Amino acid sequence: MRRAFLLVSFAVLACNEPVRVRAEPMQANTPAPSVEVRRQVFGAPIEAGLESAALADVARDPRRFANRKIATTGTISAVCQHAGCWMEMKDDAGEAHIKLAGHAFLVPRNASGKKARVMAKLAMDPAEPAACQGDGHKGKGCRAEAEEQLGRPLAKLELVASGVEILD
Repeated sequence: MRRAFLLVSFAVLACNEPVRVRAEPMQANTPAPSVEVRRQVFGAPIEAGLESAALADVARDPRRFANRKIATTGTISAVCQHAGCWMEMKDDAGEAHIKLAGHAFLVPRNASGKKARVMAKLAMDPAEPAACQGDGHKGKGCRAEAEEQLGRPLAKLELVASGVEILD
């Protein structure tokens, strides 16, 4: 009986002692924990080594980027609700209307608010393709539908994307 009392007393006393944890400094060469980013790819995969450019830089000097593929990153602010055939994208200092390679691929209609990386060329001809004129866009065309959805005129910078990665 006395033995049981000692065991119980020792256990109670041990529970009341503060726990001491020895903290050691993190080693300089210890890798940071990685965060896995999921990507959804639409159209062509974005080419490795492609020049990256901010949307504001492209708008400021469009001739520099004419007839060249670039990669740009931003947040999707609007998407075609008929088919997903265009999107608006903005970064810290610029915005662009993104057409999706003559409707060769589409993005999800619920992609607004998500980060995206785009491989595109600067559109030099603002004319809309015939596919944007159909009944699916209520006879208004892609530009009018986008302006209605945004409640403002479209961004003046227009890119034609051959590939889009949506980052989750």
